[in-house]
Amino acid sequence: MAKLDFDLNRDVPVLTGKVILITGGTNGLGAAAATMLASRNPAKIYITGRNESSAQRVIDNIKSSGSSTEIVWIRCDHTDLATVKEAAETILAKESRLDVLMTNAGIMALPPGLTKDGYELHFGINHVAHALIIQKLLGLLQKTVKEHGEARIIPISSLALVLAPRGHGIVFDDLKTTQAYWLLGRWQRYAQSKLANLLYGRELARRYPEILTLIVDPGPSNTGLVSSLSLLDKMIVYLGNINKFLEDDQGHWNQVWAVGVPKDKAKQGEFYEPVGIPTQSYTHWCLDQKLAEKLWDWTEEQLKPWLT
Repeated sequence: MAKLDFDLNRDVPVLTGKVILITGGTNGLGAAAATMLASRNPAKIYITGRNESSAQRVIDNIKSSGSSTEIVWIRCDHTDLATVKEAAETILAKESRLDVLMTNAGIMALPPGLTKDGYELHFGINHVAHALIIQKLLGLLQKTVKEHGEARIIPISSLALVLAPRGHGIVFDDLKTTQAYWLLGRWQRYAQSKLANLLYGRELARRYPEILTLIVDPGPSNTGLVSSLSLLDKMIVYLGNINKFLEDDQGHWNQVWAVGVPKDKAKQGEFYEPVGIPTQSYTHWCLDQKLAEKLWDWTEEQLKPWLT
């Protein structure tokens, strides 16, 4: 097991008055992050997801811990951009500030499929839906910076991005197909989406320097994403992360750290491994500015119908 240097009370200051949004906060790492952050008493944490009963379990668990933080569930299905737009607009209607946007929701190594809007399943859920949330809420984040001094975007990527399609990184011509590649296709599709999370985060940092964007890899742990895999895929995960696997209660630490790290001790647009370590594992594609700009432009074009 990996040993991590993280202490909640040391690394995350009291969050009094702050408003946080965690996508996919109804289970897994998102729920764990929400629970831990609630112990630092922000004013409100929004969690999104599809399952109301899962959301209620998270809310009840946080209430029973004694936290005074208000926890609010918003229904959001990342396979359906209409619900994503509606969720973002709910935040805009209710809040005058948003201090942290943690884009945590995601899927991993699923069979070929398409979202309701016709995107490859991993890319649509992990990247396109999050890009829409980010773009809808950018103005509120900027307002928070002006009025309260700081706001953060925390995209969740993964070092699995090394498996992105060779020769392309992102296969733009196939993003509206199931990309049913043979053998490791499910991992290539996942890796492609995680590369997009990183590149989009780096572009956000470059284009909106007033907002602190910190990209994090949670590290390998026994979340539902892993436990639901086939035996072969579990072996791929375990063999690819020998001596790196985290304890079950540590997988969310890096994204919680990113909420609390002082701005002067964080590097804008950096990709952090658990916990708080700037990665040394960038691939060629990670640092390809032309690819990042192409992804940004492609995403802008896709989001036009949803931003009017």
